[in-house]
Amino acid sequence: MWEEEILGEITLLLQSINLQVDREDRWLWNLETSQIFSVRSAYHYMTAHSQDTSTMASPSIWHKNIPLKIVLFAWRLFRDRLPAKDSLFCRHVIATDSRTCVSRCGSLKNSSHLLLHCNTFGSVWHFIYRWLGISPATPYSVTDNFSQFIFAGGGAKARQSIMQVLWFATVWEIWQETIGFLMLRNAPF
Repeated sequence: MWEEEILGEITLLLQSINLQVDREDRWLWNLETSQIFSVRSAYHYMTAHSQDTSTMASPSIWHKNIPLKIVLFAWRLFRDRLPAKDSLFCRHVIATDSRTCVSRCGSLKNSSHLLLHCNTFGSVWHFIYRWLGISPATPYSVTDNFSQFIFAGGGAKARQSIMQVLWFATVWEIWQETIGFLMLRNAPF
């Protein structure tokens, strides 16, 4: 039922788009009157609107169309409470030599590395962004990725909602693939 609602939202969004063949595509920067990007305007905007990303992302993770177990997974992810190797090491559950990523990339495994920066699992984002036609900056943390991703669709609430659903699906699938990868290798998580 909820998929049909999302389909209706997507259909409404696409109906309002008018392609203009005779016009050149270009980026517009709304923070400058000239509509041309400058580092100065971005810096002024970011310093004037500084917020803690964890508090900014937290309220918007609660989405009516996302199963509760996935929302709780994201909530734990934002608070770094998932059983990743770095958190298990900090709790003295695993040894120092067991902290590297399961994909054998050599990096220390934490949630941000696994979901964003790992060449094996995090590379999914490259394909998602390419599919959506977005060219983002590489985010440092998962909360930055969440905020950047949901606002990449624009300011409309319906678009943000669709982007949230895509983000949740991607993160959940990456995490599930990691668990499946570990089971195939009979490796400890």
